[in-house]
Amino acid sequence: MRLAGEPLHERPRVGAVAQRPELVEIERDVNAGEDRGCEHDAARRTGHAKRFAEPLAMPVQVAVDAHNLALDDRGIGRYARAILSRALADADFAFTLVVRRMFPRAAPLARALGGIAVRVVNRVPRDAQVLWSPWNGTFLESHAPSVATVHDVGPFAFPSRSPRLRAAEQEPFRKTAAVAKRIIAPSRFTASEVERWLGVEAARIVVVPEAADAQVFAPGPSGPLPAGLHAGRFVLCVGTHEERKNTGPLIDAYARAFPDGDPPLVLTRRRGNLPRGAIVIESASDTDLVSLYRGATLVAAPSPYEGFGLPSLEALACGAPVLAARGGALVETCGEAVAWVDEPLRVEAWTRALRELVADDAARARLARLGPPRAAEFSWNSSAEQTLAVLRDVAEATC
Repeated sequence: MRLAGEPLHERPRVGAVAQRPELVEIERDVNAGEDRGCEHDAARRTGHAKRFAEPLAMPVQVAVDAHNLALDDRGIGRYARAILSRALADADFAFTLVVRRMFPRAAPLARALGGIAVRVVNRVPRDAQVLWSPWNGTFLESHAPSVATVHDVGPFAFPSRSPRLRAAEQEPFRKTAAVAKRIIAPSRFTASEVERWLGVEAARIVVVPEAADAQVFAPGPSGPLPAGLHAGRFVLCVGTHEERKNTGPLIDAYARAFPDGDPPLVLTRRRGNLPRGAIVIESASDTDLVSLYRGATLVAAPSPYEGFGLPSLEALACGAPVLAARGGALVETCGEAVAWVDEPLRVEAWTRALRELVADDAARARLARLGPPRAAEFSWNSSAEQTLAVLRDVAEATC
């Protein structure tokens, strides 16, 4: 297992560079392996041969499973877009995005990546040297060797009660364990879970941490807030309500700690039976999230089973005091920049912690100071560089 911070092959630094003027290309028939941009007469092909008579380093051909790139608003989608938007700027790599549609459309994916031109097809091209699957499992068939990012193994640690659903949720992970040459994990905790539940040897796992985008998530005034909310006077919880997210004990604890609903509890996903004072703000944009993080009295991170904890890191980057469940990867991600709940499955523990931190202005001010420096220890540029190094290693190992 290679951990973040260990030496990697020297690579040109990935960063925000001028966008290359490629044309958006959509191919539906890629089995022929043809270069659609150069299928003219023999004379032109001869001209190409003369121009490239001298040996040149060819870019690594990377196919990317992009089936959910434009729609996934979870941390996984944010991760995939953050890595790809930076990786596309590296001239040593050529990316083809693969979607499972009869008529693939490039425009939505280009918009999701900030307007970067992309090539989109509906199956893995024959010339692909490596396939990257960023979606918690392998979903595509490919002749090329594969790399998959596994963010957590929730379907194994918290299996569905339905045998059919359980099998469907676990299958992409089993396929990854069977075929992936390398598995990228965002934390040492997730790496250990991949070993434990999927039986993958440590040598196939590379730890590449995620990050908060410093251009978006940073301290500052809260900005406009939804009606009924006031800066410095609400508790925020960002994320879904899956069992492993542990929002049930948090919500019950909030109802006990603040029976009159003051301060309000803001959730970003809807669920039933909410207590007095709970407000749901769905489909929050990055701008909305920044305002919420900056304006929150505190941000609660109740899950003891996070594969990385991206919302917590984004909250730290904005200077928000974070109250977190001690467990999973949050200890790696947050360090000592948060207040911990040591028994996160107990409603009483959250009730006490919420009351104490809401009432302690000095403790919250101290956490607000610790958050941004902790978040700055993580970088999407570094994550992209390390991901590209893994893709290159796998592609070159099979040449």
